[in-house]
Amino acid sequence: MPKKTEKAERNKQIGTLTDKQKYEAKILEKDARIKELELELIIAKKVAARYPRYPIDKRHR
Repeated sequence: MPKKTEKAERNKQIGTLTDKQKYEAKILEKDARIKELELELIIAKKVAARYPRYPIDKRHR
């Protein structure tokens, strides 16, 4: 049986992710989404503070 080249071995390792790596990738994606939503909320609150007719929450009316 012929030996696999280093490049083929590396591609095989890159192509297959373990369950832990898949889980960590999901967590990183969700963390990025959370940070994005937090930033949107901060912006929305600042807009609501300038324009009171666009309340974010009932307390700000």
